[in-house]
Amino acid sequence: MAYYYPQNYPQQPQQTQSNGVVLVPSEAYVLSYPVAPGNCVTFKIEGQPIIMEKSMGFSQFDAPKIEKYRLVKEETTPTPEPIVTDYKADLEAIWAEINALKEKSTPRKKKEVSADDAE
Repeated sequence: MAYYYPQNYPQQPQQTQSNGVVLVPSEAYVLSYPVAPGNCVTFKIEGQPIIMEKSMGFSQFDAPKIEKYRLVKEETTPTPEPIVTDYKADLEAIWAEINALKEKSTPRKKKEVSADDAE
């Protein structure tokens, strides 16, 4: 008589799924909105700077988790000038110093070799 034992396969971790943003009229609507186990739904309250997330665990007996966020508008900062322009003044100063050093230094004269010195 042959016995068959069930094989245990490694279980993959479950990931919560999110399906975009739902526009809703009020927070009460979010509280009554059904969310399937293992899912997360993001809501935007109409006319208010509020975003809410409602998520359910993987068990149907878990209580829903609701998080509320307030959107705050921030001013954008101007983009900085490219780095190349920051170094332009430095490079000009360096070249001015190099040119000044060239003018101050006296070129060495080469000693002319005569036919008598070559021997």
